[in-house]
Amino acid sequence: MNEEYIKFISENQALFTTSRRYSPQELEKIFEIYNAITGENKAKTRCARCLSNVVKTIYQTYLNNYDK
Repeated sequence: MNEEYIKFISENQALFTTSRRYSPQELEKIFEIYNAITGENKAKTRCARCLSNVVKTIYQTYLNNYDK
């Protein structure tokens, strides 16, 4: 995960810890980060379960590796 993504997650932890609606720009960034972490090419979606899994994956990776 690059420094830009780490900074974004750090500054926007509410995006990853609370249930909410995401703006199109937030969705774009979330899926950009997810695809960079996993190497997948998952398309942007508003599917609640899909989005929840993506957000959890990103935040867990951040907590396990960068939140020290």
